[in-house]
Amino acid sequence: MHHTHWSTNRILACDRAQAWSNITTRYFGRLRVSSLDDGPLDASLDAFDVGSLRMFRIDAPAHQVERDAACGELPSDDFYKLVLQVGGRGVVEQQQRRVVLQPGHWILYDPRAPYSIINPERCTLLVTQVPRALLAGLRLPGPHAGELGNDNVAGLHGVFGSYLRALSEQLPGLPDGAGQAVSESVMGLLGSTLAETLRRIGEPVPLPSLLKMRARQYVQTHLSDPELSIQRIADALRCSKRYLHRVFEDDDVSLERHIWNSRLERCHAALTHDANANRSAAEIGFAWGFSSSAHLNRLFKQRYGLTPGACQRRAAETRGNAVTQ
Repeated sequence: MHHTHWSTNRILACDRAQAWSNITTRYFGRLRVSSLDDGPLDASLDAFDVGSLRMFRIDAPAHQVERDAACGELPSDDFYKLVLQVGGRGVVEQQQRRVVLQPGHWILYDPRAPYSIINPERCTLLVTQVPRALLAGLRLPGPHAGELGNDNVAGLHGVFGSYLRALSEQLPGLPDGAGQAVSESVMGLLGSTLAETLRRIGEPVPLPSLLKMRARQYVQTHLSDPELSIQRIADALRCSKRYLHRVFEDDDVSLERHIWNSRLERCHAALTHDANANRSAAEIGFAWGFSSSAHLNRLFKQRYGLTPGACQRRAAETRGNAVTQ
């Protein structure tokens, strides 16, 4: 996954505010950002491309962010925004609703509508930009926050918050090939929580888009099972195999092809990782659901232009050259 790190630590104190404004404008547009801390602006931002998602881990002093009509169109308008409060407290106000975020709480909102976010103390945030196309057909009645309690919806919200919090710590160390799998896991969990919430408040549930998110999540969590099939997915999601095919008919690849592409991506990541230098290509392929070396070799060469064994040897040579330089 592509990772970019920005920090004000090595910038003169008098220049930090402008530098931080340049950084945040680059990713979120020219929002109204004001500091609530009199000390030097000690802040950092880590940006990650995670499959179809953009994720940002932000550590910053107390501050306020506002979006109003004067901000005009922003590059973030093509996304929904999902914010996890990792550390510190936050207060989000949008559409006459006020949500207080404690560590571990999250909120999903539409950044095109005016909003205000106040972090009254130093905070750490995981901000995820979700492309609107991934939530096509979903109508958010307003900012949607994770709930507390013991019912099914609150339980799902808690699981999702815990997953995001663990992900915020592990993002820098994830291998390059993990991005799409992580993206689909995030969207699957988000889709499940939104579906249960919409059902509870009587809103219509856009089944095709939510079913697609849940299907992709199921694929990612069962890739190592050689018996994974469209029928198994349909049974797990309580729909027909025919309907599942219809849900994916507008995609560039079928659900079955998506399964094999995902397995190939996992194999490629494992083959190029130094921790697997002593594992055979066949062993790695079997670990990710392939039941035939010939099948693995054929699909892998079609996708990457070389056999799994050659890919592994090339990765080893590249690591060796790096050590000797």
